[in-house]
Amino acid sequence: MNRSMTNLFTLPKIPPFARENFDASFVQADKVMMVLLLVQWAIATFITSVSFDTYLYGFISGGSITLSALGVYRYYKGTQLMRVVAAIAMMLFSVVYIQQHYGRIEMHFHVFIAMAILSLYKDIVPVVVAAMTTILHHFVFNYLQLYEVSLFDMPVMVFNYGCGIDIVLLHGVFVLVEVIVIAYIIKLQIEYGVELNRSENQILGLNEELSYTSMHDTLTGLPNRQSLRSKLNLILANADRNQKKFAVLFLDLDHFKNVNDTLGHVVGDALLKTVAKKLTSIVRANDVVSRIGGDEFIIILNEVKENTALENVIIKILEAFRKEWIIQGHFLRLSVSIGASVYPDDSKEIDELMKFADIAMYKAKAEGRDQFSFFTGELNRKIHEEVEIANDMFRALEEEEFLLYLQPKIEIATGKIIGAEALIRWNHCTKGLIYPNSFIPIAENNGFILKLGTWILYETARMIRRLERAGYNDIHISCNVSTRQFQNLNMYSDIDTAIREHGINPNLFAIEITESVMMQYLEVTLEVLKKIKNLGVHICMDDFGTGYSSLSYLQKFPIDSLKIDKSFVDDISENGDNEHILINTIIAMGQTLNLHVIAEGVEESYQEEYLKSRGCSYYQGYYFSKPIGEERFFELLARNRS
Repeated sequence: MNRSMTNLFTLPKIPPFARENFDASFVQADKVMMVLLLVQWAIATFITSVSFDTYLYGFISGGSITLSALGVYRYYKGTQLMRVVAAIAMMLFSVVYIQQHYGRIEMHFHVFIAMAILSLYKDIVPVVVAAMTTILHHFVFNYLQLYEVSLFDMPVMVFNYGCGIDIVLLHGVFVLVEVIVIAYIIKLQIEYGVELNRSENQILGLNEELSYTSMHDTLTGLPNRQSLRSKLNLILANADRNQKKFAVLFLDLDHFKNVNDTLGHVVGDALLKTVAKKLTSIVRANDVVSRIGGDEFIIILNEVKENTALENVIIKILEAFRKEWIIQGHFLRLSVSIGASVYPDDSKEIDELMKFADIAMYKAKAEGRDQFSFFTGELNRKIHEEVEIANDMFRALEEEEFLLYLQPKIEIATGKIIGAEALIRWNHCTKGLIYPNSFIPIAENNGFILKLGTWILYETARMIRRLERAGYNDIHISCNVSTRQFQNLNMYSDIDTAIREHGINPNLFAIEITESVMMQYLEVTLEVLKKIKNLGVHICMDDFGTGYSSLSYLQKFPIDSLKIDKSFVDDISENGDNEHILINTIIAMGQTLNLHVIAEGVEESYQEEYLKSRGCSYYQGYYFSKPIGEERFFELLARNRS
């Protein structure tokens, strides 16, 4: 009970965050009070003189009150002193009205009205001062009335009904009760005002947070894509106005996925934060560093005067990344690939500048990473061609523009064709014959290689079927399998289905897979190859010697043959100085493991003679035949077997 009463009569404190709004409210309330005092002065001077001849008293006393209050208002508006003065002034006007009307009881209502008006202030002090002023007035003027004192030839009166001290005391009690009620109202006003300000501050804080979040990367605090575009618009406008250049750098951390995969995303995130700080420390204050997602950053270098200065900044960034980074106790070696475009040399459009910098960055990655590349018109032309090819491949497959060329494999001892490697070509409807190096990398990047690889498997099986029907039951055909195909779980079932649908002898079907693919996906590769081998399919390790397979791995994999890479065949010298070339070891290794050894890229007779002398079983290359179409292959096969 005591706690409830204490809470009832305890006014809440105004917290700092609400002080400004309360001060503004006090100033506004002071203005209202000054207007009310002026209105009451006019009433005391003119309206009361209609019934009572007291206008002189009203004019002089009311003017004294109002002008005094206006003087204080000029210097102390919004302060508690001003509120106290306003309260006293309101109560003094009550005195004026009571005296003008010779103590008529209805004039006492002004006391209660004035006190109620003072609740406009969210402050109890003016109300208390007003109550004390009223009570003091009643006691003083009751004493003056008792001794018949007069002012302006008017008797001083509190009540004109001959009321005694008891009525005065009762009136004082009413005033005190009103003070309590008004104090409670003010308490509620303050609480409401504080809560309103708290809600406004929370909303403002939330809006500021949302505004910041919408324009900044949540991890690094750098400007995000939306903020970057806004800043770029300003930079572009400034560049146009002052005839300046600026550069857009597109940065991508090399092999960042490995950090997340091996050390976890916590370390990866910590690394990105450190990278953001490093990039910000390298560039100037008027440059912009932005993170647009993942491990991709964009830097806007403002007011670039010459390419040399731009290159110096880029080299500085590259060198900074080559140093050892310590992230949460882990020592990391990093590198970054950077692409650059320049305004207005490369483009005057923001979207194009960013796209061109991105293109240049991927060119830097393609050339080995840990380097930079400038965008060029030639690069743009090449990219457009690649995009055009990528978009056209799906149509080409439906319209049967792809076809297989065959490069014969020759048994060195007899000179007979024992098989062929199926190599894809694209007979484009308008561009003519397109070689695989122009479209296979694109197909691998966009995933089309899976559809194309399945088509190659089925076409290889169809070719074997045609050979069998023509009476060539000992010619095997091999086709290459890409990395993306090996990652696809359907490859085994595609080979199995192709063999079954065409009804061919699986021993005539061969796949060629590079040793780099074998080593990269060791466990998966071994399992899939064993399943394929169980079908009876021949398995050849392509480009042998260029990867990093060991003898133990060669024994583990179900391999039937090794294909020696052309680079080793090129080492064969015509002058006979071939004792120490690596191809000798590879041939000997194949023989030791009972593997067929096939040399590819044989272009000269002395190469064929040397391979024969070393016991190499087979070869393929331009010395016998370049890749040819199906019809010509049948003709060549017929002549070779006749």
